[in-house]
Amino acid sequence: MSLHPQLFQRQAELEIEMAGLGAARFRSRAEKDIQKDRGSGTQPGKYLVSTVINPMAEGLRTFIDEVYGGRPGRRNVAARLVKDMDPEVVCYLSARAILNRLIKGPSVPLLTLAREVARSVETEARFEVFATAKPGLYAKIDNKLTKDGSTEHHKMVVLTYAMGKFDIPWEIWRQTDKLHLGMKMVELFCEMTGLATMVQGHESSDRDARHDQYRVELTAQTHDWIEQSLDRGESRWPQYMPMIVPPKDWDSLNGGGYLTNAARPLELVRKCHPEQRKRLLKAHLGTVYAGLNAIQRTAWQVNPQVLDVMQQIVAARSDIGDMVSGRDIDLPEKPDDIETNEDALREWKWKARDVHSANIQLRRDRLQQQQLLDLAQRFRTEPAIYFPHNLDFRGRVYPVPQTLHPQGSDPVKALLRFSEGKPLGEDGARWLAIHGANTFGVDKVPFDVRVAWVKEHGADILDCAEDPLGDLWWTEADKPWCFLAFCFEWHGLMSAHRPSEFLSHIPIALDGSCNGLQHFSAMLRDPVGGAAVNLIPADKPQDIYQVVADRVMAELRRIVSTFGEHTEPEPVEEDDKKKKKGPTRAQIERWSYEWLHFGIDRKITKRPVMVLPYGGTPRSCVKYVEAEVLSRIDKGQGHNLGDELKPAIGYLAGLVWTSIGDVVIAAKDAMGWLQQTARVIGKENHPIHWTTPSGFVAYQSYMDFKSRRIDTRIGGSIIQMRLPEETDQINRNKQATSISPNFVHSLDASSMILTVDQLAAEGITSFAMIHDSYGTHACHTTALAARLREVFIRMYETNPLDQFSFEHSLEYELPELPPKGTLNLWAIQNSDFFFA
Repeated sequence: MSLHPQLFQRQAELEIEMAGLGAARFRSRAEKDIQKDRGSGTQPGKYLVSTVINPMAEGLRTFIDEVYGGRPGRRNVAARLVKDMDPEVVCYLSARAILNRLIKGPSVPLLTLAREVARSVETEARFEVFATAKPGLYAKIDNKLTKDGSTEHHKMVVLTYAMGKFDIPWEIWRQTDKLHLGMKMVELFCEMTGLATMVQGHESSDRDARHDQYRVELTAQTHDWIEQSLDRGESRWPQYMPMIVPPKDWDSLNGGGYLTNAARPLELVRKCHPEQRKRLLKAHLGTVYAGLNAIQRTAWQVNPQVLDVMQQIVAARSDIGDMVSGRDIDLPEKPDDIETNEDALREWKWKARDVHSANIQLRRDRLQQQQLLDLAQRFRTEPAIYFPHNLDFRGRVYPVPQTLHPQGSDPVKALLRFSEGKPLGEDGARWLAIHGANTFGVDKVPFDVRVAWVKEHGADILDCAEDPLGDLWWTEADKPWCFLAFCFEWHGLMSAHRPSEFLSHIPIALDGSCNGLQHFSAMLRDPVGGAAVNLIPADKPQDIYQVVADRVMAELRRIVSTFGEHTEPEPVEEDDKKKKKGPTRAQIERWSYEWLHFGIDRKITKRPVMVLPYGGTPRSCVKYVEAEVLSRIDKGQGHNLGDELKPAIGYLAGLVWTSIGDVVIAAKDAMGWLQQTARVIGKENHPIHWTTPSGFVAYQSYMDFKSRRIDTRIGGSIIQMRLPEETDQINRNKQATSISPNFVHSLDASSMILTVDQLAAEGITSFAMIHDSYGTHACHTTALAARLREVFIRMYETNPLDQFSFEHSLEYELPELPPKGTLNLWAIQNSDFFFA
């Protein structure tokens, strides 16, 4: 790679800065936690907590057994307090409290540490009594507090108040008893782990300590290990940024991307399993390297017009265009009778707490937004910037830098455009117009209608470009910031002397139509599912979410039309009485009538359909249907379901799930076959691997872990006792539930890589690729549209599902492949809306 020495020097300095920024951020967070007595939450702190629980718990059990083993003498008060508690929980809480103080160091008085340990254990014991006495009430309060992200202190205050209000008895532990317990747990920590010692004041590292005072401090070896762990952590987390020179090409399993080793060298496959690495070393990855290199060699630049508008909105502390408001939400006004009305006080406190939580999230979002704008401003004047990419274990392509990158959200993508401008040529203006309509949300109509929509709104588009803060029509778009970027581009085109020679910079994106189902429908040549996801030519785009919604409505109408036909009660068999009771016929008829009038649209069916190829289940279907129904109700839509709303939603979700199966039968068959195959292979305790059409070797290996979980009421909710350590046993259930989404993701990754490789061979150099959304310059969009169809057809002429079966059938007795339908794959070539 030939680079100007000055440019290389600047890039090298940037990479050194990246490593320094990452180290500083890591160290800053760790120091902040340590100084706030949260040392157990740092990386070395978490490791220490996880490793000391077992030996401490063993020592605690031995201690309790000795106290209650019938030996003469008074039973130790420390054993009495914790004998009925889970030893692992007691030891986790104790270790956490001890390390929080000792990592901060240099030494802590034994009595001080003992009190903190005992306070933590007593809090756990108190709320265990609460959870046992009133489990429903406790769960309700606990879920609410957890959902709101309450601090441990706030959680403790609320639960303590609730125990008093509902007369849940708790005998407060005596101070002397707690002191005995705390000292015993500190003693166990020191004796069973060797991480700390108890010394007299004159022997401690604190010169000001009293001579007769016992103190606790980490051993020198433990202290040195923590420092070394923090040092290692600094080097592991560089703050990756865009490059100002083309990234180093990938030609092996490591070392592509950044030019220097200032930060840790990148791996081709993130978190690559050793066995996958062995298989990749033997694989033919030439196509994968070529496609990946073409993507990361794409030259980008910051779009200054979009950045200017964002900066003005932030300066005004506004939330225009869904930017994060610069103003916190005001607290609710206090009721006039708040001092005398306990119910009014309680209600105000809950509302104030909700506002407080919302403001905390606002501040976090505001910080992330500012980081994005600062990074964009930093690279604003660079003529070209680049984004190194690598792969996940399925072969999916991801940018390495975070915050600012081409796969970001709407505002992030709008901040970037291709560095090189390309003349629009013969049909570039048409594709630019289609892109504009798509980003506004006019994407469920034929292409000519989209182009006509842009021309019809030409004056509005120009007004937005000329005064985006005066004319806010652009904020009504589905993707307001990408639409605003289009407005600026369209304005430039309309001002051009020769439109065909106008240099266009923004990527024109072609998006797949529920791409996971496109792959499954092609796999099994399913004409019904294929038609619903635009594998077959049609006059207008097919909307599978609406197709499913229409089927649900048709079923509701069918049920409603049969009202009164069956008036006799259904006979109930004796065995049926033992089964879970479902809705009665009267409820079904009533609920169907209500849902028919409520109206089932594509928004209700979208998420259940969208996630189906990625592991969707009837349970997730209920969750997504419920969320959309409640959203409509919150916006004011009425219903007459009353207390039956929840079971009625469950009934509706069942209809949605059945209707999905009616539309995408083949997809569910393919998913079922993959899951059965995963269980067959998992039964032999073997992982699953397969070669994708691009030549990449995907590898799925979900193992059981030795670590078990500990539930605590306050101190950290759920933690793992030890660092996760793989056993040699395959997790068969996880293998089965994951194979379908992982397999289809490996196929969309192959489709993208193969398409880019083909276009790059034809001389196209700019790519905006996001799994199932392909983008390039407007003048090359026709070529992109043609090549992605050719690649997809070739992939499924030699069916990847057949290849997957062949790879494993030699070793395992697999279920029979699902039958294939009559879909003509070559029809995809003429389907305008396959990717549109």
